[in-house]
Amino acid sequence: MGVSLDGITWFRGTSVRIRRDGVEINVDPHGVDEDSEADVVLLTHPHYDNFSEADIERVRGPNTVIVAPASMKKQLADADHFMRPGDMLQLDGFDVLAVPAHNVDKKFHTPQQGWLGYVFTIGDTTFYHAGDTDLLPSMGGIRCDVAFLPVGGHYTMDVEDAARAGEACGAEVIIPVHWGEPHGRGEDIERLKTLFPRTVHVLPRQG
Repeated sequence: MGVSLDGITWFRGTSVRIRRDGVEINVDPHGVDEDSEADVVLLTHPHYDNFSEADIERVRGPNTVIVAPASMKKQLADADHFMRPGDMLQLDGFDVLAVPAHNVDKKFHTPQQGWLGYVFTIGDTTFYHAGDTDLLPSMGGIRCDVAFLPVGGHYTMDVEDAARAGEACGAEVIIPVHWGEPHGRGEDIERLKTLFPRTVHVLPRQG
C-alpha cells in the first residue's frame, strides 16, 4: 500500500481527525478524547451524532476555520463558511470541495437538506469524507486516495455499496466509519475486505 495513513484517528460515528504536514482537520468532531486546536473543522450535517457543540469547542481555537452546510446557519450562525454541494473553498494551503451526501431510498438524509461530504488534499494525499450517505452517481466524479465511507447499512450505505463507492471514486484505501453503533458488525467489515479489490483499513474506535 503506497498511501500513508499516519496521523488519522477515528473517534465514533463519522468523527475523524487528520493530522498531516502541520495541519489538523476534524470532520464532525464527536467523542474527541483530548484537547487540541484544529486548523479546520468540517461539519457534514446537524444530527446529534455528527454535530456536537461541546466537541467543536474542545478543538476550536482562535484561528480555527469552521465549515458547514448552508442549511446549518440556524444551528451554527458563527461558522466561517457555509457551503452547498458543488462549492469549492480555498483555504490557506489547500482547497475543500463540498459534495452531496444523502439517502436514495431512505428518509434520514434527504437531498433537499443539502448536507455534505468533503474532498480535500493534504500533502500528496487526497481524502474523501462521504458524510452520511448512500451510494450516489456523483461519486463517479470524485477522485481520491483515501475514502472515509459509512458502512452501517441502516442510516447509510452498506458494505456492498461502500465497495462500489470506493471503486467509483477511485480510492486506493477505504476506511469504514459509522459502523458498530449499533448497525454494522465486524463480519460485515470482513466482507467489505473481500468486496473491495484494494485496501480496507480498519481504524480502532477511540470515542
